[in-house]
Amino acid sequence: MKIEALALAAAVCAAPAFADTVKIDNFTFAPGLNLNVSSPGYNGAAGQFSGWLNGNSFETFCTDLSQTFSFGTTYTDYVVVDGVTAWGATKSLDLDRLMSNMVQSNNPNGNVVSALFQAGVWEILYETAGNPYDFTSGAFTVTSADAGVQTGLDNVNWGALPGTTVTVHADQLYSRSSQDFLVLTAVPEPSTYALLLAGLAGIGFVARRRARAD
Repeated sequence: MKIEALALAAAVCAAPAFADTVKIDNFTFAPGLNLNVSSPGYNGAAGQFSGWLNGNSFETFCTDLSQTFSFGTTYTDYVVVDGVTAWGATKSLDLDRLMSNMVQSNNPNGNVVSALFQAGVWEILYETAGNPYDFTSGAFTVTSADAGVQTGLDNVNWGALPGTTVTVHADQLYSRSSQDFLVLTAVPEPSTYALLLAGLAGIGFVARRRARAD
């Protein structure tokens, strides 16, 4: 019984704390434009959202087509889950590339491009492993009743994705009862890592000199 109690205590301690607060105000570029996707089916407005994460403003995209949320409602049951843990290494890297492409190109710059990036997020997450990313084929497809969005979907260059330098990392903002979202963090450039390592080495050198002086 003692062993079982200790195991239960360890499991409780290891469980994620659902304490992040999220409130989504509206689409960043309202109104959201139509996306019609296959299984899991959805036909409605889509695009980047703007809102608040733990009191700080942020922009995000939906990663979950099976649950819902309401604009202007504060939710207190979210937790950030690392992208690799949430979606696997391959999909996590591809999402990082997609979001990095978005940031590097100063997008989205309007509701059409906003809807296109939302479609891209869903395509990466819901397309069956082994199938190429393509809005018109595979296990997951996307169309739009909006002419501008459909033109964009027809012209997305998925071939450019693997060559995108990762500057942003995407994690999952997860809730057990409401729609999940993306949360983005900047990835330091290699030069930044080099400066950091040099700084740490310098600190170590100073510490050694002081130790010898003492």
